[in-house]
Amino acid sequence: MIARLLQEAEGVVAPSLSACVMVGGEVRFLWNPARVYDLASLTKVLCTTEVALRFAGEGRLPLDARHPLWPPGVTARHLLQHSAGYLWWKELWKLPGVPARADIVAHALREPLVTPPGARHAYSDLGFIALGAAIEAVGGARIDQLWSAPGLSWGHPAAEPTGEGPDGVVNDENARSMGGVAAHAGLFGTAEAVARQVARWIDGEVALASSIHARGVGSHALGWDTPSGELSSAGPRPPADALGHTGFTGTSAWFSPSLGVVAVLLTNRVAYGRDPARIRALRHAWHGEAWSLATSSPPPG
Repeated sequence: MIARLLQEAEGVVAPSLSACVMVGGEVRFLWNPARVYDLASLTKVLCTTEVALRFAGEGRLPLDARHPLWPPGVTARHLLQHSAGYLWWKELWKLPGVPARADIVAHALREPLVTPPGARHAYSDLGFIALGAAIEAVGGARIDQLWSAPGLSWGHPAAEPTGEGPDGVVNDENARSMGGVAAHAGLFGTAEAVARQVARWIDGEVALASSIHARGVGSHALGWDTPSGELSSAGPRPPADALGHTGFTGTSAWFSPSLGVVAVLLTNRVAYGRDPARIRALRHAWHGEAWSLATSSPPPG
């Protein structure tokens, strides 16, 4: 059933799809493993959240302290939980002239808050740009120099086309104007490479990984999201400790520390337009099947 969902979705929901399910660090299911995709907002958790927590663990960017680049009252915890009060998104690539990376970051940092810090949950790309600015200030380097992972890259010439912008270049316009390296989007990779990176959150290889379930005023924990809504991308009956994230291009990754399960679905669905209805339904069904596969099959080997 898990493979049939992908077979039926290819050419309907998205031009191409790839998927990986890992259990206990071993690959249990792999579909179209060689395909490379624009991971979009999975960048927020794979890279930015990990670096933020590393710096928090080192005391360089404490979770509950304000960095000078942020408005009064804003903390790293607020930004990770999407409750800092930033506008969710803005067409910063349309700033006068040809905005450079520094222009977009500076404008995001100057953007007035919509709500007081910690008062309301609102998913925000601008908030993560602000978080990335502090990370780079603390680290003394651009974020791609502060983090790397096997099989993941900032852009990829052989990536599945999205139909918007040059092939192999990040679909997100703000990230593209930032040279393809941004705290909110920019990473490319295969389903297995993403799954192995996510598995590090289970294996304890990521700083403060045991504390990431701490939720704010909304569904987001520290960087990662929790299941919510009737058509949650986590599926109809996700594990109680499930954490995950989605990406605008049609990507999603969910994992359960207690079960040792990682499920990754990658697509280039934006090649067919921006209506999320079909990818929402596919994610819901496929991740549900992934949990079932992981809990009903015997261990590998």
